Amino acid sequence: MPLLGIILSIIWLVLLVRFPRAMLPASAILVAIALLLGAAVGIWQWQHERQVSRLEISVEYRPEACEFGRPLQVTIHNTGSRTASWISWQLQAVQPGYNTNLLDLGVTRSTYRLDRPLHADERQQECHAVPPLRSGFHPADLQYQADHIRAEFQH
Repeated sequence: MPLLGIILSIIWLVLLVRFPRAMLPASAILVAIALLLGAAVGIWQWQHERQVSRLEISVEYRPEACEFGRPLQVTIHNTGSRTASWISWQLQAVQPGYNTNLLDLGVTRSTYRLDRPLHADERQQECHAVPPLRSGFHPADLQYQADHIRAEFQH
């Protein structure tokens, strides 16, 4: 695919040099279209990231509130105005005051996913098992947080 772009660029440059009167207005139109397309994509990405930032995911170690073997209580709150079709995130476990992820990433990717729609201003609670930790750490002593949150929104 990059080869096609290079070939088209060379053809365009040859035509621009060979027929400047015809190619300059056409080039200006193509540049304007490219700028408009770039601006549209930029605005779309900005709005999408704004919607993702309105998803609040809290993760707490609460064995008393969850079933046995699944002590991590995850609460997802969609504070945005659009319905999320699906949401995924990566779990991090850190010691209080530190930022080193203590999950054993060699064993698990610690990626979680909510596959059902989450409407605007809706909350979802679910419990998950604690993924393997690096040796020497206890799940109850750590703080958990969602990172790398991704989502797809309905229109």
